[in-house]
Amino acid sequence: MSTPALPSPAYLDWAHEQGTRAGIGAHTYVAGAQTDPVTRERRCLVEYAAPELLAAPAALAELERRLTAAHPDADALLLRAPGDTTLPAPWRPSVSYMRYTGAVPGASRQPAGLAVVPAGPEHDPLIAGWLARAIADGYGPAAGDTGRAGLVDSAAREVLEAPDRVSFLLTREGRPIGHASVLTGALDEVTGAEFTDLFDLLVDDADAVRPGTAALVAACAALAAERGRPLFGNVVHDGTGPDSGARVVASLQERGWRLDHRFWRRRRPDQETPV
Repeated sequence: MSTPALPSPAYLDWAHEQGTRAGIGAHTYVAGAQTDPVTRERRCLVEYAAPELLAAPAALAELERRLTAAHPDADALLLRAPGDTTLPAPWRPSVSYMRYTGAVPGASRQPAGLAVVPAGPEHDPLIAGWLARAIADGYGPAAGDTGRAGLVDSAAREVLEAPDRVSFLLTREGRPIGHASVLTGALDEVTGAEFTDLFDLLVDDADAVRPGTAALVAACAALAAERGRPLFGNVVHDGTGPDSGARVVASLQERGWRLDHRFWRRRRPDQETPV
């Protein structure tokens, strides 16, 4: 999204009015309470932190102390940082946002035997199921807890019914075997930049994953270029075991995607279990 390194003045003014803007010395951060819509986890979300607060261990520790004191009900801290920032353990990557910088095809190139076509309203039930599956997969085991299936379905319907949602189908001999769904009017509220959000891409037939994914990305990139907004996607990281998301990020970087920014997560310091 040609994302500016700094938050927009309008965003900082809004944060000041909301009482979420604060500082450590001359360095600004913006943090507020957030409840996850599916897991209902309460957390402190740091939408912006000056790079100086993330670069030095003492400054990061002071930021953690202040966040913990200001949000006594939060179970976890979630912090946005630029893509070239690495936070020390016990911080772990949560979601990585990738910007597509690869070539945008001048004309649609369809893989042999496959086709990418615009989805119509008659495909909504199929796409809703795929979206719900993607959301549930992103949450992992937590999405399967009793009573959360309805929340996952609600989140999927919100995407499906968004006025700027555009979906493409990947078909084989006329049979849908995958999709890509984008939100064309997405806005990064922190930087003020507009972008096209590739919310989900899925190919169900194993032997069509590589060519089908490439064809769907090409269709989304062409749409984003037509709208004059860069294409972004995201990778969810596993916070409970080996980070398979890191391999996905590395693979995407080899295929024309660049890591733009990332959300990091940790338990609140006073609840972290010593190793």
